[in-house]
Amino acid sequence: MARLKNGLLGGITGAIGNIEGYMFRGQLIYRTRRIKSTKPPTEKQLACRQKMKIVQNFLGAFTDFIKTGFAYAAIGKTYSAIGAAVGWHIKNAITGEYPNFTIDYAAVKTAVGPIDIKGTHATATIEDDKLTFTWTPHYSYPHAYDRVMLLAYSPVLNEAVYVLFGAQRVKGTDQLILPVNTWGRDVAVETYLAFIAENGMSCSDSIYTGNFILKKKD
Repeated sequence: MARLKNGLLGGITGAIGNIEGYMFRGQLIYRTRRIKSTKPPTEKQLACRQKMKIVQNFLGAFTDFIKTGFAYAAIGKTYSAIGAAVGWHIKNAITGEYPNFTIDYAAVKTAVGPIDIKGTHATATIEDDKLTFTWTPHYSYPHAYDRVMLLAYSPVLNEAVYVLFGAQRVKGTDQLILPVNTWGRDVAVETYLAFIAENGMSCSDSIYTGNFILKKKD
């Protein structure tokens, strides 16, 4: 069944023949109706499906962070921040050959945006359960008041901890406490840093700050 929106000259939602229309993010989208294929999938199709599954599983560990970090990339688009992030990572952060694809953690972006990060020199160090991030402070308005975004991801657990609005950029340092009580010890973590504007409207591209092991105490 199809419905006419705004009269005969308005948009159609629903299906007419092999065409269907639907509203998405305030826009009317038309597409050919999907028909289940009886043909076995090609290796290329299987590879695409596997990449999609890997990326969705990975990003699902820190969905709220991605919604914030990729919000700028989705402004004015027909896809969401999550859609933008999935597409970016399928194209840029998958390594290996089918069927042995993996995430290239050094290539991952947890945020993308126009805020300048030249000369940031971001680093991270670990001591017990504490990650300390440092960067070159920025003193000029308005970016001195950007907030740092910190994330640590455990591939083996597929879990993450993060801070969305941490210390001001002018401070040059902030910390992230790892959940040793639930994660345990000898767990590898991948770490990332980005900046978000004080008004939350835009971010910088994220910076990969390295791989660390949550070690046992001596």
